[in-house]
Amino acid sequence: MTDQDPMDVYSKPLKIEHTLLATIFFMKPRNKKEKPGRVLSVSYDKRFPLVKDFKINYIYTVNFLEKENHAGNHYHIKKNELFVPLLGEFSVLLEDPKTKKKETIQIRANEYPIIHVKAGTAHKVVSKSNQAILLVLATSANIDGDEFNYDVN
Repeated sequence: MTDQDPMDVYSKPLKIEHTLLATIFFMKPRNKKEKPGRVLSVSYDKRFPLVKDFKINYIYTVNFLEKENHAGNHYHIKKNELFVPLLGEFSVLLEDPKTKKKETIQIRANEYPIIHVKAGTAHKVVSKSNQAILLVLATSANIDGDEFNYDVN
């Protein structure tokens, strides 16, 4: 007999979508009538890793204060990242620098997605809201020599 916690359902994706250059995990939010005015959304649970062997060693937020502001325009050789929109809407532009394959993924915080961007994939995140917050879970800090400028359009 296994002891399953009823909260475990929020730690596992409802849906996983594999795109050309990324993987999107859609998480189940907890929105209880008896707890109005708030929603719980799990971004990380060590027991149920979204990406095999993805070890979170660095966590930060990017606060976008104006629409169309962007972050990124680079790629990493070693670092993998998970992008978690906390507030607002974003366009995530991705490109494989070797093959030149490109895609743009639209994400909204209220849909509870988490995007896995693998090492070697160039990325640029553009805010589509006047105020937006992106949480980044990364396998490492910005290591010298592991960030390569790359114009993703």
